[in-house]
Amino acid sequence: MCILIKHPANTVFSDELLLDFYQHNPDGFGAVYSENGKLVVIKTLGKPDEIKAIYHETLKGRECIIHYRMKTHGDIDMDNCHPYRVTDDVWMAHNGILSMGNPIDPRKSDTWHFIEFILRPALTGNPDLLFDVDFQDYIADMIGGSNKFAFMHSSGESVIINEAAGVKHEGAWLSNTYAWSASKYGHGFSYNRKGYNYNSYGSMGDYWDEDLRSYSKTTTTGSKGVTFTTSTRSSSKDLYAWDKHSDIDTGGAALGDYDYDGFEVRPKTKQNYRKVLRAAYNCYRRGAPKLIDWIIDAPQKAEYLLIEWYGEHYQGEMAELVNSDPDEAASLISTLFDDGSINANDVQ
Repeated sequence: MCILIKHPANTVFSDELLLDFYQHNPDGFGAVYSENGKLVVIKTLGKPDEIKAIYHETLKGRECIIHYRMKTHGDIDMDNCHPYRVTDDVWMAHNGILSMGNPIDPRKSDTWHFIEFILRPALTGNPDLLFDVDFQDYIADMIGGSNKFAFMHSSGESVIINEAAGVKHEGAWLSNTYAWSASKYGHGFSYNRKGYNYNSYGSMGDYWDEDLRSYSKTTTTGSKGVTFTTSTRSSSKDLYAWDKHSDIDTGGAALGDYDYDGFEVRPKTKQNYRKVLRAAYNCYRRGAPKLIDWIIDAPQKAEYLLIEWYGEHYQGEMAELVNSDPDEAASLISTLFDDGSINANDVQ
């Protein structure tokens, strides 16, 4: 979740937009910019007035990376507040959910784990590797299309991984359209059905049903002799179409089993809840493509499941996430099964 922003010097956000960012992502604010060849980092768990003051007194008029956090992994504290130190010359912030989770230290976020075990070893002693296009492609391939990284170098240069998956607003780059009131500001959904990259799902990405979609792998050798493998797929299926002849297992639950009022879906019975849960679990076990197809074909059910676990106060965000970025919605649902949040008895 979260909203990640690359803020140019000539952009000025309104107080209304700053408040909108906070209301959707209230679990920590941070920013990083370069001054005289050194990085300056600001973090706070403060309220909107404090963040507004920081923006107008310090960040406005600067090129910087800004991050508003909505917790998925780890505690709500300053340690998990973005941006994160990678090296003395490189700090970064992240939007999305990484498949590696936070297995070493549950108090830390998934971003912390990725930095600790992948980014820092690679960039320590060679921070300029950040600007190598092959390295950027390698990281993008590793994290998958639903995750975005924003790096700031002490030189003042910034690098965005998966930049094409974001949107431009008032000259700034924003990482998504679901963690702020994008439609209010004239933005539609930024999700593109074609060009999936499933590597962010680990072993789930190894599954493929040749009868459903086309699949290809491209292997290239970068300038530093490192081999990268990129996996993509394409689909002719319409993004929002309800396919009555779909081969996706819905667990016996139909749209008629639910009262649908705007973005809110409520199960009429515990039995129906279990049907939806079993449908999601069956697709999860069959691989990422199946789970994502289920979300696209039955967005109301996926939305209900996410609201049930992440809370009604994220109702609007979950509704837009399911429709605009099924890839990340699938990652959220997968996390519930991966970390044991969902009781195994509920999927029997």
